[in-house]
Amino acid sequence: MQSYDSLSTFPDVASCLSAINNAPDVTAYVFSNGTYDMVASSIRNSPDLMHFAPVFKEVVVVEEVKRFKPDPAVYRYLCKKAGKEGREGDVWLVTGNPFDVVGARAMGWKAVWVDRAGNGWVDSCVEGEAGRPSVIVRSLKQVLTAVSEYRGT
Repeated sequence: MQSYDSLSTFPDVASCLSAINNAPDVTAYVFSNGTYDMVASSIRNSPDLMHFAPVFKEVVVVEEVKRFKPDPAVYRYLCKKAGKEGREGDVWLVTGNPFDVVGARAMGWKAVWVDRAGNGWVDSCVEGEAGRPSVIVRSLKQVLTAVSEYRGT
């Protein structure tokens, strides 16, 4: 578990987190299936992440819910913590995990799927638009622009 305290990030993480930090209309949360102690320690102690810790308003993990993503209860929990109950359509999840895209979309959230390999969306667990990401990007550098374009702003 100590290796979590020295995680390396992808090269595009720093520029994305810097952009998020400077975006007045974005409130960022870490949302993880990990434990609070593990995830918070990683953010505080990993050399690549520690200086970005203030970017995140809060670390939200599944421990209190006692379920794992993509269980709907976990996504509802984040909405409650973020004050977004009843406004789920305002929530954006950024992930590289297809299961997380499907879980978020099932809750009415928008989802950015990071397709670093450029293979395209192939998950067919849920048919139709609700089972696909709202936006697909190849790099985290594209996230804020892609979300802005999706919203028409």
